Amino acid sequence: MKKFRVLYKTALFSYLIDPLFYVTSILTILFCSFRFFFAGKFFVAGFGSTNLRPFFNAIPYISTIAIPLLVLRVRPLLLDDSIPVSPFNRFLSLNCAVCTAVFLPVILLVSVPLCVSFFGTVDIGQCFSGFFGIFFFLFLSISLTGLLFAVFFHSFILPIIISVVVLACVNFLHLVPLYFKTNSFFTFLCQEFSFAWHFDSFGKGILDSRNCAYYVLFSFLLILLSVLFEYKRLGKKSSKFTSLLFALIFIFLSLSSKNLYFRLDLSQAKQFSVSQTSKLVLSELEHPLRITYFRSKELKDLYPQTEDVAQFLSSYAHSEKNVTLAFKKAEPEKLKNFGIQGQQIRREVGSKTEFVTVYSAILLQYLEESAVIPFTLSTNTLEYDLTQRVQQFVTQKTRKVYLLCGNGRDISESYLYVAPWLTSRGFEVEELTDFTAVPVLQGLSADDEIALFGTKNLTDEESFLLQNAVERGTKLFVATSPFHTTIEDEWKISKNQSDSFISYLNGKGFAFGNALVEDISCYPLTMESGEGSTAEYATVNYPLWVVLQSQKEAKQGATVFFASPLFPYGNVEPLLYTTNLAWLQNPAKDSSLNDDLFLTNPFLIPKTAQASDSEVAQFIVAGRSKNISLVSDQFFLSSLMTGFISGESSGDFRNYDYFVKELFMLRGEEALASLMQKSAPITALHKLVSEEEFSAQKTKTIVGHFVALPIVILLIFVGVQLKRRYSVPFKNATASA
Repeated sequence: MKKFRVLYKTALFSYLIDPLFYVTSILTILFCSFRFFFAGKFFVAGFGSTNLRPFFNAIPYISTIAIPLLVLRVRPLLLDDSIPVSPFNRFLSLNCAVCTAVFLPVILLVSVPLCVSFFGTVDIGQCFSGFFGIFFFLFLSISLTGLLFAVFFHSFILPIIISVVVLACVNFLHLVPLYFKTNSFFTFLCQEFSFAWHFDSFGKGILDSRNCAYYVLFSFLLILLSVLFEYKRLGKKSSKFTSLLFALIFIFLSLSSKNLYFRLDLSQAKQFSVSQTSKLVLSELEHPLRITYFRSKELKDLYPQTEDVAQFLSSYAHSEKNVTLAFKKAEPEKLKNFGIQGQQIRREVGSKTEFVTVYSAILLQYLEESAVIPFTLSTNTLEYDLTQRVQQFVTQKTRKVYLLCGNGRDISESYLYVAPWLTSRGFEVEELTDFTAVPVLQGLSADDEIALFGTKNLTDEESFLLQNAVERGTKLFVATSPFHTTIEDEWKISKNQSDSFISYLNGKGFAFGNALVEDISCYPLTMESGEGSTAEYATVNYPLWVVLQSQKEAKQGATVFFASPLFPYGNVEPLLYTTNLAWLQNPAKDSSLNDDLFLTNPFLIPKTAQASDSEVAQFIVAGRSKNISLVSDQFFLSSLMTGFISGESSGDFRNYDYFVKELFMLRGEEALASLMQKSAPITALHKLVSEEEFSAQKTKTIVGHFVALPIVILLIFVGVQLKRRYSVPFKNATASA
């Protein structure tokens, strides 16, 4: 062990005096920082995310070049058989030294999650497991590089080139099935021998003993192979019995790790583990529950995330003895009988692009009943989707919601996403029209639930019946305000006249302010002028579209449009808040027209409280009483407004998740509401809402990673060189004295 430590320290010292070590360290820091902050669009509004997986995924790229260069530095020690250390200990100690040198700049990059924490919520569990997995990943890559240097010992440059190529292959081997058609066995080999594939769970916040065993055992095997080639180089014979014994031990441990394993979910949202809520619901099953997961082979090859689905289903089934799980191949004709349709995904094959129909569906069967989760690629909402269906099996109750437009609009046009969203979340939906509203409202009871969008055009009879239903205990979610907006054209705002339901809500503790809320945390509107090649674009912040930051009742945040402030009293609980840098726009005092009460022009409206000569404060825009949940924005779930704030490739449905969560809360199903929150980990940059604060922190982050950290590395180099230069004369002078 003493000789092991001496050799380890000798190798480390060789790095400390080698400029190449400092160059690779600086390149590692700059490359990983650039990939995460700039290539990952961290500072771009709407794209920035606190998810650290892109950061960890950048390390394999730079390590492909850095590791061969650093192994080259210890090549003389690697091939020096005169060192009085056994070949195994020599390779192991040098691999540890190289790993320390490679891992040093990675450790310094802990500054990345530290800086990200100033912008949003960082998942500490993901951070820990990511760095933990990267260490194993780097050690395995170094062991492979050491083997290649032992094999091609006669050349100086060749092992570097071969190592770069081989590391690039083994790091990204799992991507081959994405671009080329492969059979199942070849796909399995690509995934099994891909170093980066086995890191995937670490990047999500999961410690999987199988992946840990893969890195440890494979590293151990590569070191043994290096020793065998060392014996061959020296002309020595290795013990065949010892080699066979090691091979048998390796196979035995590999098989054991596949069958006896554990998975620790360290993620903050516990997205990959079964909650107590689900376990309690499953414990109420009186008969066996059968879960079948149908997954296409192509999907399994292309999306490693579906393996998380399979793992979660296994954990879900193992949490209760009455649950059985089966994995079956997706057969289109059979799945059609269950009403399951495939989804098309794009696939690059060589120079061609093709679309493949794939399936990832879950079938739940209980007695004579069945339920289907038609398509899922991740565990984001999987636990909620499973548990709410199981609960319906147990309770035999349906969750019915009536939808009513009270602002003169048509639900199927202006709120077209609401019904499908509710259906996908396990609700039975009925849309009320002018002909069906009155008889339904007359028969509503305490077990019923209704969602009301706007109140401006409610008839006196509808308003009266709705008030009576609420007094009888009917649960009501209402999105409304005292003002009406023409959202299709010039956004003119008028005050509702003779709105008796607004008066009723005021009397129930939901007092509306005679103003509109504005906030510096708002949506950036992109305005277009001209057409074709002459089109010009301008992006301006629009304070009337308030972006609500992550908070207790809306973990992912939300967006409200032309919302009025609420001043709740009595038993009304405030739910959603603006930032503390919001302000109010009051109606124009000299306005002669009722439909021009507020300034709405995006280019003219003041962007701060100071510019509008208003007081800064925090305002409430949503509240809840015993059986009423209110958002002071009638377009909170409008499909048109959802389209405005959604990206090109993904929709912004945070408002819809909040809506469903509130329906559960009104029904007294807090447990399922908590699962809704769990299924939405917070990754938005929600902490800095002021442009000045964001810009200042952005500057600090850039300077820290692209200036300060490289300077730290250079200072270490200068310090080591100065110590080397002056330490000997100092010792001689001391000896003479």
